[in-house]
Amino acid sequence: MFRKAIVSGALVASLALPAIAEEFVIGAVNAKTGFMASYDAPFMQGVSMFVAEANERGGLAGQYPIRLIERDDRSDIQQSTISTSEILSDEKLDLFITSALVPYAVSAGMQALSQGMMTAHGIASQPTIPARLGEGSFLVMMSDAHMGAVNAKYALDDLSAKTAYIISSDFDPFTEFTPLYFQEVFEAGGGKVVGHSEFAYDQQEFSSMVAAIKALPEQPDVIMGMTFDNDFPIFINQLRAAGITSTYLGTDVLDQPAVRGLGEVVEGVHYLTMAAPNASDDAASFVDRFKVAYGGDDSFYPAMVGYSFMRLVEQASINAGSGDAKAIRAAFAELEDVTTEIGSVTLKGYGALPNLPVHIMRIEGGEGVYVKSTLLTADEIPDSRI
Repeated sequence: MFRKAIVSGALVASLALPAIAEEFVIGAVNAKTGFMASYDAPFMQGVSMFVAEANERGGLAGQYPIRLIERDDRSDIQQSTISTSEILSDEKLDLFITSALVPYAVSAGMQALSQGMMTAHGIASQPTIPARLGEGSFLVMMSDAHMGAVNAKYALDDLSAKTAYIISSDFDPFTEFTPLYFQEVFEAGGGKVVGHSEFAYDQQEFSSMVAAIKALPEQPDVIMGMTFDNDFPIFINQLRAAGITSTYLGTDVLDQPAVRGLGEVVEGVHYLTMAAPNASDDAASFVDRFKVAYGGDDSFYPAMVGYSFMRLVEQASINAGSGDAKAIRAAFAELEDVTTEIGSVTLKGYGALPNLPVHIMRIEGGEGVYVKSTLLTADEIPDSRI
């Protein structure tokens, strides 16, 4: 009798206790310090914002409390490998986020994918990464192929450009291949690339490149370049000082307050972004909340991408009806027309490269002014180069 009472009491007590919710655990190894921190860290701020907001309403899909575990790879590939090995051995993860730089993304991603979880790569845009890693690796960003094609279509259709000059660098597949995607689409549409120069990352002098452009019989209608925010100021000042007035078409690396604030030399410079506050109410609301959370909006672009990525993960969980890592990974690849802060995102039919609106911006008076959004069809996106 006494034993029965104990058992019955234990049963009643267990029935009275609330069930412990299954956690959804995210591991991230990327840069909080070093040269990649300005790209990786804001992306993770967006992820952290989503985690905090989601946990207030019960977790991922309202059911799975999210635990985020982060490690700083210090922008060092050896540290990335060590930290990834440690986090994968110490924790049972459901999702893994790498740095955006290709060698780090591929090395860490390979380790994570071997455990069957979905792996994403911050603000990486290089199709090279999922092509090397295979199933389960996804980009969150517009790809390099998207950026090259959108700039080419804008040059042809909106600027009525006939000629272009391209500038690339072998620093990374992003800087090497994006101008080639531009060339492919621009020339298929009837334009002509009249010259091509290469630069080194963090280059401090561009006189020979400027001289090559100056020596052309006529100034090109547009210059599509890959200079970063660190070397772009030097290049654009030397270009304009030489009297070259060609419209400059850049990528999202120019979506920086420091670039927009360069004054007269950047008036009319165009760049691409996925995070245009004027593009939607969701985007504007995010920027307002980001300002409150982090005391400013200088880095809201990568953060908005990180936040939107987590909305995609949540939708994949809802569609799968599960918090299981493999189920979410499978459902993520089938996502279609999911509303996020960066626009309506589709992965179904596009492989590991999301299709979404790309926003074209123009610098006017020190501000990035929204021009238009372009959503490519599948046949308008160039085949990925590896």
